[in-house]
Amino acid sequence: MKAVIMAGGRATRFDGEVEKALLEVGGRKLLRRSVDALPHDRLNEILVAVSSHTPRTKVEAERAGLEIIETLGMGYHQDVMELLEKLDDTFLTLNVDVPFITEHHVVELLRAFDGNSLAAVVPTSRVAVRPRMESVGVDAAGEPFTWVGLNIVTPNPETRTIVLDDPFLAFNINDEDDLARADRVASENGL
Repeated sequence: MKAVIMAGGRATRFDGEVEKALLEVGGRKLLRRSVDALPHDRLNEILVAVSSHTPRTKVEAERAGLEIIETLGMGYHQDVMELLEKLDDTFLTLNVDVPFITEHHVVELLRAFDGNSLAAVVPTSRVAVRPRMESVGVDAAGEPFTWVGLNIVTPNPETRTIVLDDPFLAFNINDEDDLARADRVASENGL
């Protein structure tokens, strides 16, 4: 299976021109954290999705020997639809702005894959920081969950969820405050 690190977004909630993949949490760039979280022995290709909004990320990824795939950078869902057309295959996505996903979490997702689209979630009651409203959904029992930013995408639009019970997984870097909190969490917890 291919893995795509989603790194083409505009980072609109940051002041100025920011490329999230190049931000550091715990002394490591988010792009490096994403690459390190992927089990290279279980994936046949790792791509970095960039756009015209992330030219420095493209250069950084190429320097690291990573393969690039270009998207329009119109948002996660639009970019995934574009990738489905380009890749014409099932693939794993990892959002570059979720710093605490590890190889263990990715392997759990891969083990749960049954051929259908699959999204990792954390019970909202367990998250370490309050998520943004657009990151919260509700399961069949009415319990809120938070999307993690780790998915397996197939042409089938029906998506199952897998619950990963790690309070740090829902941490998402959307602005300067999130970045400062994530850096503090990384320091305090050795992440």
